[in-house]
Amino acid sequence: MELNSGAILTAMVLGVLLTGAASWVVSGLYRRRMLALMKRSPPPDPAQAVAAARAPAPAKPVVTLDAVANRRASWRYLFAVSALSLLIGITQSVLALLFVYGAELLSVGRALTLGVVYAWPMALTWGLVRRWSWLRTLGAIGLYLLAMLALTLWRSVSPQPLATSLGWLGGLVLIPVLVTLVIGASGRIRAVAPYLLPIFLMLAASSVLTLQVMASGAQDPPGWVIRLVGAIGVWPAITVMAVAPWLLLAWPAWAIARSLARAYRAKRFSDLWYLLAAYWLVALGASALTALEAVGWMALTQFIPWLWIPLAAWGLRGWLAPHGAPPTLLVLRVFQQDVGVQTLFDRVVERWRLSGNTVLIAGTDLLSRTIDPDDVFTFLNGRLADRFVANEAQVAERLRDFDLAPDPDGRYRVNECYCYDSTWQQALAALVAQADVVLMDLRGFQARNQGCRHELGVLATASHLQRVVLLFDASTDRSTALADLAGAPAGRVVWVEAGRLQQRRVAQIVGALLGANSGSVSGEMVEAAR
Repeated sequence: MELNSGAILTAMVLGVLLTGAASWVVSGLYRRRMLALMKRSPPPDPAQAVAAARAPAPAKPVVTLDAVANRRASWRYLFAVSALSLLIGITQSVLALLFVYGAELLSVGRALTLGVVYAWPMALTWGLVRRWSWLRTLGAIGLYLLAMLALTLWRSVSPQPLATSLGWLGGLVLIPVLVTLVIGASGRIRAVAPYLLPIFLMLAASSVLTLQVMASGAQDPPGWVIRLVGAIGVWPAITVMAVAPWLLLAWPAWAIARSLARAYRAKRFSDLWYLLAAYWLVALGASALTALEAVGWMALTQFIPWLWIPLAAWGLRGWLAPHGAPPTLLVLRVFQQDVGVQTLFDRVVERWRLSGNTVLIAGTDLLSRTIDPDDVFTFLNGRLADRFVANEAQVAERLRDFDLAPDPDGRYRVNECYCYDSTWQQALAALVAQADVVLMDLRGFQARNQGCRHELGVLATASHLQRVVLLFDASTDRSTALADLAGAPAGRVVWVEAGRLQQRRVAQIVGALLGANSGSVSGEMVEAAR
């Protein structure tokens, strides 16, 4: 069958749009279901009740907090994904020169120059790793392309008009950037869309292929097509024929989704490398699409460099692997301040994940940052309620199921405890007992926030915690918080002003969490604040 670039582009656009729409619906239903379950208070289950007098928890071993190691791991990770981008770009350029542009053009200098240009998703990867805003990520892509424009004009064999070079670069970037914006720019769908994308791309491709086959036989259509059009009309018939393949692909699509969730559970990949692979697949697909009409099936060689991603993920496991026992960070916050805590998660917790585990009580405010393939398909299976703990025994069981081993890329996962309104205090006690360090966002805290005040009281009496970092701003009622912290051991609690999470402030917060010299932290010890 002859490859049709228009049909492939149509399938890609349709798949992306369907992914965006479906993700919007799924994320909204997920949030609504979570809120409904959180407010539910199931009756106590005598069969699972736990005696009030429990054996004390075993002593928690002391772990090392190392801010220097975290910085090294951060730069090592960024170097690894940057080198991978260059490797993919250079491989793609060699294949393009061999099979697309013509083997007579292949030379070391030309392959390297074109390879650096093809490696433009490196800028997208930086934004992904550093959790930049989309505006900053687009700015980085723009600066990278400007540098590549200068490089191509300098290295060009024959002078090229500026408009020609800009059009070529734009053709490389436009489709991938639009796709990533659709599936990742919205905070509501950014955690869901990448996992639904393969499913809807497959469904969209089946619809376009079916319509292509039907169009090729339009001169002599089957009798059933004529009867269908006569019964319901032309456009309804086209819609039926476009959607009909979905019935056949429903089970395979669901099987792919479940396999994806199982692979994530089994640590075959990390969330970050899944996104990296998805974005690179779209970028390579855009390059193949532009070459399709000229060289036909040989354009598919542009997908070969993608194989470097699973190979690199396997080969870099030892180099990226963390060393020593990982500390555990408990994240607490004032609820109903979604934007602020999401920014905090992006800039602070994502850096912490290179050093240790993160645990928290699940909430809708961080849904777009913590949901993973397992969560998505657990919800779609109608089993989200199974994640919620109804009593103390289930809290202990849930904590035993936490995934505390590092991913293949050396980063640790975020583990959540899903709680009803009647069980969150038991979950808090268990999470505090498991934690080594606590980050509590008290921006906007007031005396009326009784849940936060209970948390402060628990932290004050937890003798094993190495460090408690409290963030505040101008609206924080610090006097109430200090009163609730009465009795906390000297030197443990650090206050950090975090009205604006600029880069310098983020570094101070991470340093405070990882035991950096308190003199470098813009804040005061609790005792000094009294």
